This record gives sequence, structure tokens and C-alpha cells, in this order.
Amino acid sequence: QAFQDYQNDAYLEEIDMETVESHTTVEIDKTSGKPVRTQMVYVDEHACIGCTNCAMIAQSTFFMEGDAGRARVFQQWGDDDETIQVAIETCPVDCIHYVPFDELKRLEEDRR
Repeated sequence: QAFQDYQNDAYLEEIDMETVESHTTVEIDKTSGKPVRTQMVYVDEHACIGCTNCAMIAQSTFFMEGDAGRARVFQQWGDDDETIQVAIETCPVDCIHYVPFDELKRLEEDRR
């Protein structure tokens, strides 16, 4: 576990948190060429009020974007399923959603 934490910390140091698009971090099945998971996590930044709740609960999935102070996903499924679900369920404005990979990619590219 300690080595896995070290690897994760090293990976996070390499990420530019302001420009990362989480669809680029999705694990792809080598055989099918499709994402391993069918649903991805997305924050509607226009609805987000910047409360920091999700980023405090699921710190390996969400962060607070610097310009507008809104939550953003930087690592799809960076935390375990239960932790991410708690972050989603406790969002005071219900702005975190599950979306298919293709929609996630479109939404993140449109945000540029």
C-alpha cells in the first residue's frame, strides 16, 4: 500500500491541475480499446458553488480549479467507489454526475 501511495503521489506531482482533462486519465482495455468502466464522473462547473466538499472527501478524484474556484475531476476513479459516491451524494447543489466516456470527453473539450 505504501508503494502504491508513493506512485500516486509521484503521478499527481506530474499533473498540471489547471489543464488536466480527466478523460485522458481513463483506463482503456487493451483488447477492446474501450474504457474499463462505463460511467465517468463529471462536475457541472456552472452549477458548482465552490464549497470544496467533494475535493475534501475524494481528494484523489476532485480538486478546486483555481480561476473560478469550482470543483473539477482530475483523475477518474482516483478514489474508491464508495468515497466518490459519498462526495456525489453530499454535494449541496447536486452538480456531480455520472456520464458515459464519450460525453465526458465532449464536455471536457468544450470547456477549453
